[in-house]
Amino acid sequence: MQSPRRFPPVRKRPLPVPGERLRRAVDTVLAGLADDGDLSRLDDVLRAALAWTAASGDTCRVAPAVGRVRDARVSLAQDDAEHAEAALLAARDDLHVVPSQRAVH
Repeated sequence: MQSPRRFPPVRKRPLPVPGERLRRAVDTVLAGLADDGDLSRLDDVLRAALAWTAASGDTCRVAPAVGRVRDARVSLAQDDAEHAEAALLAARDDLHVVPSQRAVH
């Protein structure tokens, strides 16, 4: 008689935090703006994060922050780093609110 086949224990993966990649990108770009980084490279970071957010289905969960990041991209394209920084700071504040903690209207 053969012994029963043993399977490794099932490990639950933690659920991804909505907007996590967008939050990291915002922090990266804010640091780049403080260091007078290349604005087109910083825009690429934001564009990639927005694409990732859309692909993962998180855009609706972090919509206010997405709008502010898009506004920051427009500002970067116009070489307005000051306005981009303000928009990104507001986006970062929006991203610190966990969607499940938001009030349901």
